[in-house]
Amino acid sequence: METVKYDIELDNAILFGQFIMVMKDGRVVGWGMIAVWNENEVKVGDEWYSRKKCSFIVSPAPQTYIFTK
Repeated sequence: METVKYDIELDNAILFGQFIMVMKDGRVVGWGMIAVWNENEVKVGDEWYSRKKCSFIVSPAPQTYIFTK
């Protein structure tokens, strides 16, 4: 899975409608699509998350099934 942290990566995640999982201290604290961001925070879904304290990871949406064999 790809971590999104640079400004251009955040813009691309918005542009391509990528599903984002938000991690803080090794735990999932949120998920959804990035609505907007600024230099300090990222709004994923309806919540704002600190860019310094959280990791933003591109992942499959929960309703997506990935077939592996």
